[in-house]
Amino acid sequence: MAEQKNPYISNVKIKKFRNFLDVDVALDHKQVIIGENNVGKTNFLRAVQLILDKDFSDNDRQLSENDFHESLIDPMINGETIEITLQIKGFEHNSRLIAQFTDAAISDTPPTLQFVYKFFPNIGPLGNILNYKHEIYKGNTEQSKFTSEDRSFINIYVIKALRDVERELKANKNSPLYKLVKKYDISKDDLENISESMKVAADELLKLDEIVHIKKAIQERFTSLAGLQSDNEINLSTFDIDTERLLYTLQVYFGISERPVGELSLGLGNILYISLMLILLKDRTIPSIIKAEKFLELLALDDDQIINNFYELSDQSKYLLKPDIAGADIDSLYSWMDENNSAQQAFTILAVEEPEAHLSPILQRLIFREVLHKSNTSVIFTTHSTFIGSIAPLSSIVHVRNVGASSNIYSTAKLVINDRERKDIERYIDAKRGELYFGKGIILVEGITEEYIIPAAADILGTSLDDYGIVICNIDSTNFKPYIQLLQALNIPWHLITDGDYYEIITTANADGTMSEERVYHIMDGLTVRPYKYRGIENVNDVLVDLQIVEGADIPESQEDARDFFKERGAHVGKHTLEVDMMNETNADGINIIKAVYAELILGGERMQRNFEEVLDAGEYWSALKKIESNISKGRFAQRLAGNLIPALIPKYVEDGIQNFVEEVKEDYEQ
Repeated sequence: MAEQKNPYISNVKIKKFRNFLDVDVALDHKQVIIGENNVGKTNFLRAVQLILDKDFSDNDRQLSENDFHESLIDPMINGETIEITLQIKGFEHNSRLIAQFTDAAISDTPPTLQFVYKFFPNIGPLGNILNYKHEIYKGNTEQSKFTSEDRSFINIYVIKALRDVERELKANKNSPLYKLVKKYDISKDDLENISESMKVAADELLKLDEIVHIKKAIQERFTSLAGLQSDNEINLSTFDIDTERLLYTLQVYFGISERPVGELSLGLGNILYISLMLILLKDRTIPSIIKAEKFLELLALDDDQIINNFYELSDQSKYLLKPDIAGADIDSLYSWMDENNSAQQAFTILAVEEPEAHLSPILQRLIFREVLHKSNTSVIFTTHSTFIGSIAPLSSIVHVRNVGASSNIYSTAKLVINDRERKDIERYIDAKRGELYFGKGIILVEGITEEYIIPAAADILGTSLDDYGIVICNIDSTNFKPYIQLLQALNIPWHLITDGDYYEIITTANADGTMSEERVYHIMDGLTVRPYKYRGIENVNDVLVDLQIVEGADIPESQEDARDFFKERGAHVGKHTLEVDMMNETNADGINIIKAVYAELILGGERMQRNFEEVLDAGEYWSALKKIESNISKGRFAQRLAGNLIPALIPKYVEDGIQNFVEEVKEDYEQ
């Protein structure tokens, strides 16, 4: 059944607060916030809470000198101001939100609300700073204050990383289950009837012989000890079951054996808790159950008999929402209820720190795929889990990272790529379990050979990629553009290493006098005087110019000069394919290793090995590669060769690519 999505935070600006000196980041309906420890993920949530958390007191919202960015010297003496601005979108389907926040609107296209928190100096009549105070206002007008009443319409609920799920789920008035039950406005008459029935049944306990005996024993012992105490009558009674207690003593039990929450694993407890919170925060503009008297009131307002079509009478004389209502119908019903049902709907953004706590990777992917893709509640996760990152919508990634002496925030909310490329990237990230988001730097490569050989080459060169947090991203194509766009949006450093794909151009005359050009691949460079080019250089040229990383007019015409030009900008281009370049540039020791690896992997015996060695010794490297592909596979060969790699087998452009990028990542993180 289709439903309206809840409002969400579309933009956050933070100035001079804790890790953040000056941040301006766009967000989407779902957010997965990633970043290293102590980079500011929790402080980002804290900034939002200063405005939207209804459980914060005025004292919680009053900051101190320690809350200013550490680069500021004596900020409260020098009159510095902390400012946090939130913008909200996705509220226009709810008339009560529109009415409540008319003075918060800053745009109609698209409809946008704005709330601003300021912690600033209170200036005395002589221009001196008396003290510091805070204020929260709506829109662009400081006179329009944001109040606790406003938070009853839109707010945030944060589930902390160090959470005691068992305590939170125990039966009490703070339990999410109790809060959920209260949302349904259960009839007091029904509760009183149930309570009385339970009391009558419980009183049967007092008639048991054992209980009568216990009462008598207590009475006798108490009388003997109390002496002359005048009022010494002892009575036993079952507990009072009032209607309120009846609700908040509800508990969740799990499994066929009905295990209590305290016996659940921490992981299952987390799942249960987050599940209850998502249900609790669901938009209830369309009620699932309506009491008979309320339904009749609504029916009197329903000239078009809209609600009659979507509700059915239950055995308990209540009206239940029918399942599987079509999207267009649910929109009509929502609009009608929004206009005619007087019940106020609070919209709560759910934030969960480290939702992966105590969950296996499989459960992380299963559960949070559902939350991130199907829930209508706006959610914010802070996580270190590659498994959650791997299933997050591409528009939902938020990267917090140190830039110099401050933290900055980058997001994919405004990433513009076409649907085909978006699906390709999401499939890649899903398959690779989200490692791309968590690298300190990414090397983009086009194939399986690079994926195996480059990390092994880095180890041999004494620059292990793992030591520097560098991740190899094999995109299995040469379409680097959307991946570069993604990495740039998140400010993650990148280089690419790609094949040169050398080709020569044959020009022939046609019968009609025109000339035709044909590209000839799979030959070694420099063997003829025909014009030649490198498809790899052309591809890099197109990508970097299209992304405005370089200007087309600045690229040298010479193929070799262009290769050097691109190398300085993080794009390292070979001459042929990596395998052929390895064969072409290595020495006799390297050739012997290639022969030995081939011999280990083939199944065809001496003749097949002799044929391979003959073409290799003759310098017919394309023929040698074809035999590898046909008889072994490039991936399997590269995997085995990586374990036998020597420096002589590392082409110069690969060595340069590794060493240059390692230095760049080191400098970037040492700032």
